[in-house]
Amino acid sequence: MTTLPEIRTHSSYSQLAVGSHDAVVAVYTGADILTQQQAPYTDWEAAAAPFRQIDKEFGKSVVLVPAPSVGGGRLVLSPIDSVDDDTDDVRKVFDAVKSGVARAIEAGARRPAVYLAPLPASVNAVPDADYSRWIEVALLAALEASYVTLVVREHRTATLGADAVVENLHSIDLVVESHSDEELRSAVKRATAIEGGRRLALDMGYGDPERMTPYKCAETIQAAAASVPGLEFEVIKDLDMIKQDYPLLYHSARASFAEKRTWPCVVKLEYRSPMPAQVKEHLFLVGKGVTYDTGGISLKIGGSMRGMSRDKLGACGVAGFAVATGLMQETAVDLSCVLAFERNSIGPNSLLPDEIVYSRAGVRVLINDTDAEGRLVMTDPVAECRERILAARVAGSKIPAAIYT
Repeated sequence: MTTLPEIRTHSSYSQLAVGSHDAVVAVYTGADILTQQQAPYTDWEAAAAPFRQIDKEFGKSVVLVPAPSVGGGRLVLSPIDSVDDDTDDVRKVFDAVKSGVARAIEAGARRPAVYLAPLPASVNAVPDADYSRWIEVALLAALEASYVTLVVREHRTATLGADAVVENLHSIDLVVESHSDEELRSAVKRATAIEGGRRLALDMGYGDPERMTPYKCAETIQAAAASVPGLEFEVIKDLDMIKQDYPLLYHSARASFAEKRTWPCVVKLEYRSPMPAQVKEHLFLVGKGVTYDTGGISLKIGGSMRGMSRDKLGACGVAGFAVATGLMQETAVDLSCVLAFERNSIGPNSLLPDEIVYSRAGVRVLINDTDAEGRLVMTDPVAECRERILAARVAGSKIPAAIYT
């Protein structure tokens, strides 16, 4: 799994050492904030003044200005146009931070400091706009801007070797005035946990279909889960076992049996709260992991097959969610995840329209279109989850449970 940049937090701009960063990304609402007669705004306004004089649009979008007073001499001003209109929400913060950090990266920065100016009190009056986790959202935006796909990372390593700059960022200094160190550490813990899960999902979901076959997806999840407390991993590869327990997946994947590297598998992830007495819900999550979807005998034509390596994003998202939950050590929930991975291939042993196959629950299923493989690969895992919930009820469990696909 990709390595996150080192994140350092500061509750005051004065704590930021010039040598620790090579750019400052300032995110703020309202251009008039730069005219405040206090540090660091006075230095920033002095750097911005020549540009403001010649550009009436200055301050309305992301801009890079030279500023000797900041590390690297790079000052990126990334304004938020508004946060208190009736259609505004915390995504405005996300967009501004992501755009600002992306501009710093384009300028050559690898160790930016992200300065978050205080939000106006008026945000609390916006209906249905929750800004309570705006610092986490801002940090997630910076991390998203820094992400490099698995394909690109491996290409850089293969072509440049030890000299490869694999990641976009080495570190991030997060500066938020008037927030305690504890608040900032808590925000970093949550944001990095979420980002760890998100990057796992992205690495698998957007990989080359040969790079992320069913077995390789399972290996990637296993490697990520190994370092997550409370998260247990299991993979089922045996075709006879899959035929018995997940017959619809088995039949959907039949054409892939010609090559063992494309055989199907089922990945199971179990997360248990470190504090069982605090568990309020047991979630059962089922993910569709079709690593490539040709449509089978109901073949996709006219170029519509392009991009079907992403037909596994459901399973990738579930795996990422489980990893993020484990990294946060969430106490209020238990998770049981079943991820069905297959390649929906075409060949002499393909599943055929007009076939009738039996599901795990003993229900007959008439095949009309083999390109509807998603419901086939998930039906038996859903049935398994239902069986487990009912068995827990019989055993006396009163913890609410729900199944999501």
